[in-house]
Amino acid sequence: MNNPPPSTPFPVPGFHGGNNNASPAEFLEFLRSLTTQYLGDKCDRIRATDKTVWVTIVDGLTDHFLGAFPQPDIVSWNTMQDKVEMTEATLEVIRRVFLRVDGIYTGSVDLFRKVFVRLLDLCGVLDIWKEAATETGESGLPSTRMREKTILTLTTLLRGLDGNNPSEAQESSWKALRRILQECVDVCAGVYRLYLG
Repeated sequence: MNNPPPSTPFPVPGFHGGNNNASPAEFLEFLRSLTTQYLGDKCDRIRATDKTVWVTIVDGLTDHFLGAFPQPDIVSWNTMQDKVEMTEATLEVIRRVFLRVDGIYTGSVDLFRKVFVRLLDLCGVLDIWKEAATETGESGLPSTRMREKTILTLTTLLRGLDGNNPSEAQESSWKALRRILQECVDVCAGVYRLYLG
């Protein structure tokens, strides 16, 4: 089970020639099969020598499924079932990659930063969905479940930083985390100044 997944083409540009012929249902099944075959709790851990494939998968999923989530003023939640299922499956794959692939944090600072920012952005959009539901009197909006999954993925990502032992030549993960958190603080400080000014 340590082997990387087969070269099944991703139906998004940039992966194995960009075959766009797969249906959303087929791609969703592919994502779920990654989880059950390679990333499940009973699967062997994935060796650091195989991490490049998984970095590529996480990078592509982050770009294509965490990049832009629609807001309530654009579309209703009920009309984007495929998008919701794809995003939830993406969150699960990303979370499990950061849990089960040895060495995933070593040399992956740019990937970590990208995933971190996209997850924060997704949390913000899901908060907008929650506010919209509150204003209209809806209860139990499914966006709450997706927000919980997003926060779980974000938490997994951050917790994994403390278990990393990079070589001296590579930047340690705690320094990367410190830099990312400083950027977040700077953004918050800027927003706060704008709010006061």
